[in-house]
Amino acid sequence: MEENEYYDLDEVFGVRFLISKQADKREINSNIRAAYAILSSFPVSTVVINAHSTQKGIKNPEYTINGIPGDRKGVMSEKGITAGFKSAKRQGCKVIVIDLDEHIGAVRSFELSKYISRRKADFVNGIISACYVVFKGKAVLVSPASQSREEIAQILEKLKPQVSAAS
Repeated sequence: MEENEYYDLDEVFGVRFLISKQADKREINSNIRAAYAILSSFPVSTVVINAHSTQKGIKNPEYTINGIPGDRKGVMSEKGITAGFKSAKRQGCKVIVIDLDEHIGAVRSFELSKYISRRKADFVNGIISACYVVFKGKAVLVSPASQSREEIAQILEKLKPQVSAAS
């Protein structure tokens, strides 16, 4: 099987979403779920789920998002954002996807914004170019390089379910 073989085009997103036939089977469902959130929230974006590296000790980027290598981090808590960024940088990723659905299951905007805003140097130095945060089928894009902690918290609030007024 060739390394660049992909499954048939996705019924919803077509050529905007490709999945390598060599993608990591253990994480495929979580990677697809997070990719759908990004593609639904950003209508001109593209996502490729890359082939899984079979080299011992090598963890390659799971995604190519808009042509840039990225990885999904299913952090255990907001504090895990720091380790997620460090891991993504070691993998050569410039895009990080923080997956709140995997273990956290809630949007605590103020707490999340604290840890994301602390990564400002990664963005300013060009090491990381984008940070998506995914929750319940939605995604937002945050950049500490151009946004304050308060602005990041406001963006993260958009992930919370909208409560409609009772009639």
